[in-house]
Amino acid sequence: MLARAYEKFVRVGGAVDVVRLGNSRTGRIGVACRCREIVSGGPERYEVGESTVSPDGRFAILYEVRDEDSNVDPGLPNLLVRLKPYAVLKEIETGYGVTRKGGRGAPDAKWNGNSTVAIWHAMKWGNEDLVVYEIENDEVKRVQKVWPEVVKYFDRDWQTRFLKKYPKEGEGDNSYTFVSDRDDIKNFEFKGDKLLLDISAENKPNLAPGPHWSAELRGVWDLKRVKFDTVDFKPGKIEVRKELE
Repeated sequence: MLARAYEKFVRVGGAVDVVRLGNSRTGRIGVACRCREIVSGGPERYEVGESTVSPDGRFAILYEVRDEDSNVDPGLPNLLVRLKPYAVLKEIETGYGVTRKGGRGAPDAKWNGNSTVAIWHAMKWGNEDLVVYEIENDEVKRVQKVWPEVVKYFDRDWQTRFLKKYPKEGEGDNSYTFVSDRDDIKNFEFKGDKLLLDISAENKPNLAPGPHWSAELRGVWDLKRVKFDTVDFKPGKIEVRKELE
């Protein structure tokens, strides 16, 4: 109900308003952000992603407002901002997707308290490009680019174990894809000063025939030391899929 009300509020307009909602049954307090397309004091053509608002309601990701009459993506960058008073903390790298809310490749976020946020891009098959931002005194103090460290493990296995045997599978745009097809698995989860990772990849998530490669990584990223504590990389079985009849 809250999500539907929020969407309606976005279309109608109104100033940014961060409110605290109490649950009489559980006694819990939640934070919701009612926003409009024009953020108070901020740029036009942007709206706040309600799922990206920090627990205290001060920070969030801005998304470009989608033109309902056009399928063209304006390509405006996503912004990590302070909502009140408005200030841009960081322009988020766009990656290969669109930047409108809910679009393929748009960023999403998960907070660890009110000063650390993990941001990634939700692609067609899975989540990619994980970055951790640390905020101090309303500024981005440190950026931890976790994803390149993750990709190293998959690239090494893909090249040494698979492409040596099936070199044509790496020609052109052919490569592997990160996948998130199980609701019971959380790709990224904070636990104190650690970030738990559970990442899977394969080269044919659409079940196409031919040589099939897969691998999985489970790791613990230390937010203080900015490096992996542990990595458990599990190569999958290489097999040749037959054409479906």
